[in-house]
Amino acid sequence: METCVMMWYQIREYRDSDYSAVREVYSTGFREHVGAVCVLTLKQHWVQAVLSVLFLLFLILSGSFLASLLCLGGVLLAGRFAVICLFEQGVQLGLREDLKDIWASYMHPGQVSCFWVAESEGSIVGTVGLLPCVEEPGAWELKRISVRKEFRGQGLAKALCWAALRFAASRNVDRVVLFTSLVQSDAHQLYCRLGFHKEEEFVWPSLPARLINFLVFKYTYKVGCGDDS
Repeated sequence: METCVMMWYQIREYRDSDYSAVREVYSTGFREHVGAVCVLTLKQHWVQAVLSVLFLLFLILSGSFLASLLCLGGVLLAGRFAVICLFEQGVQLGLREDLKDIWASYMHPGQVSCFWVAESEGSIVGTVGLLPCVEEPGAWELKRISVRKEFRGQGLAKALCWAALRFAASRNVDRVVLFTSLVQSDAHQLYCRLGFHKEEEFVWPSLPARLINFLVFKYTYKVGCGDDS
């Protein structure tokens, strides 16, 4: 079992005792993007048009500018609640998939896959996993890349990704991919620094995602060609 000690944290392979903490790190990180998605929604021209029409309608019906603003505020709050509900569905989906049984998903003997955690003073502060890619047979996928908010900006996400990429190289994996969304702008910069290249972008295939033009990016990495620095 590989253990890497760096600075104030330790990157190591997953243990069953990490189960609840890993799921909590994933859930918390996923929910952080609610605000960014709300902003993305408000930038859509059709949303702005609908809000303008609703404001005029409220103004005509109430005859009060203040009352119309309050009604529009209620609509915006309802919209935010809808986004939160959609995000909660996404969280539960992840918890029911590979994170339902992390050991079986990632740590099965003979399977070219693994899951790592970053530990600081006994607490799990970051995660990353590597699995065969379902969408692209023959490639492997980096998944569940997450670092607690208060530990970001200190190279931890980069160290986690390198642990996974070194593992891939040691198992003769040739190609690694990952998928990230438009709202994760900081992550895009990290992946480029690691040597990933954006290969494709597409709108996530669901009705809510199509309505707000929610883009997903596919990044690829040629194992052995990156600059481990």
